[in-house]
Amino acid sequence: MKDQFVITCLTDLSMKEEVVSHSVYLARMLNKGIILLYVEDPKYGTPSVSEAEKEILAIEAKITEVKPAHVLMKGNLKEVIDALPSLLNGVLAVAAVNPSAPKGSPTHPRTLLRLFNECKIAYLTVQTPLSNSHQYDRVAFGIDFRKESKDKLIWASYFARFNRSQLMMMHFHYSDEGLRNKWNNNVIFMNKLFKSLGVSYTSQLVSGHALFPESLICDSAAASGCGLLISVTTDTRDLDIVEWVAGVQEHRTIRNSAHMPVLYINPRNDIYVLCD
Repeated sequence: MKDQFVITCLTDLSMKEEVVSHSVYLARMLNKGIILLYVEDPKYGTPSVSEAEKEILAIEAKITEVKPAHVLMKGNLKEVIDALPSLLNGVLAVAAVNPSAPKGSPTHPRTLLRLFNECKIAYLTVQTPLSNSHQYDRVAFGIDFRKESKDKLIWASYFARFNRSQLMMMHFHYSDEGLRNKWNNNVIFMNKLFKSLGVSYTSQLVSGHALFPESLICDSAAASGCGLLISVTTDTRDLDIVEWVAGVQEHRTIRNSAHMPVLYINPRNDIYVLCD
């Protein structure tokens, strides 16, 4: 058994191919185990454990690249997700998102984000199956003036170190001197960290200004041929009036029209990372 696991969240068995394909690839990349997780939660009207078990076992039997385990339980899906690090030694979760799903479905974008809003591990949201073994060759992340931007760097380094991915740092030009100085401090921190890890990157200036800059970064990353965006979710303690009314950035990036997977990290001090 491995020390840590990629958790394949099978919240909708009709999207099993989506989550399993990405989970298997990432487990091999990170040299971690994989756990197929199914939770029967009456709130979401999901099939019972006994009804789902046969299909889960069939999924498990088809995975040959790594040796999976499976966990089937009945309970509160959000409580299980919140407990993934301690309950299952999870270090990364993979979950399917379906922009067309009805509200209240665990794959509906806003519902999925609520389910994971207190998750202490990174979680990858996917709309489509892994396209090919080169999908993660180019990985994008934005660096702005917020201190939370630095939370993306460790996971970006994992893709560079373990997958030899080309990292693309996306950024804006700030005319305000104070914001520009904060952004520059984040870049200095990034350069020191990446140098210590032997990681390189390219940078790309994103043109324009947007109410939701992370959405613009997501679009630019997709247009540049990136196969993954690393993003930090909005700290709910710091919502401004616009975010209360119009929603937060992740409500848009999670359903991006390019169907690009987005790896989310919640801004918190006790986030779990890899043992590497």
